[in-house]
Amino acid sequence: MTAEEKELVLSYLPLVEQIAYRLYRHLPRSVDIRDLIGYGVLAVVEALPKLDKNKNPTAYLKLRIKGAMYDYLRSIDFASRNIRSKEKAIKHALEKLSMEKGGEVSDEELAQFLGEDPEKLKEDLQAISFSYLMSLEEIFFEGRSYEELFESKEESPEEIVIKKDLREKLLKAIERLEKREKLVLQLLYYEELPLKEVAKLLGISMARVSQIKSSAIEKLKSYLAFPL
Repeated sequence: MTAEEKELVLSYLPLVEQIAYRLYRHLPRSVDIRDLIGYGVLAVVEALPKLDKNKNPTAYLKLRIKGAMYDYLRSIDFASRNIRSKEKAIKHALEKLSMEKGGEVSDEELAQFLGEDPEKLKEDLQAISFSYLMSLEEIFFEGRSYEELFESKEESPEEIVIKKDLREKLLKAIERLEKREKLVLQLLYYEELPLKEVAKLLGISMARVSQIKSSAIEKLKSYLAFPL
């Protein structure tokens, strides 16, 4: 790597750190922030040969950096069978306790029912929540590559139509969600509040927020696959 390239990578380090810390707010403490930053820096290095100052390089790098961090998180169990089995157990317990209690169940009550440490349950809920946020990200990009998104400085008529169509589909799908589902997605995804803060704001458990969010995202997937 040349001295100029090293300087360019260093100039984007604040961007890498900014993205890493924003993601880290949603993650269990078992994840090391230094790992996120490391994979983000590596993404910048790998993107250098394709970086074009005339094609919004910062926006391009944001996608590459976040994509690299998401790939790393997927590799350490965030969307694994283990996470999904835990999600099913938590969902079943939450439904059973809600019926028995006739109302909202606290995270402490849920942890006691599952025979799990409350802090470990919160870690699991954060991992489950973030796995769905990654899933939502994939919906928005529809599996398109970074190069496709930034292929040219000027959008082609076809690109404009595709983006408009995707936006309209998303808006229609979101409108079909229940009011609380919309609010939870807005707070988690757009306002980027951690799961714990959303639960506190809405006056419900983290488990309940996670349940609402997962339901909303599954509905979005279904609505986009089979639009009205």
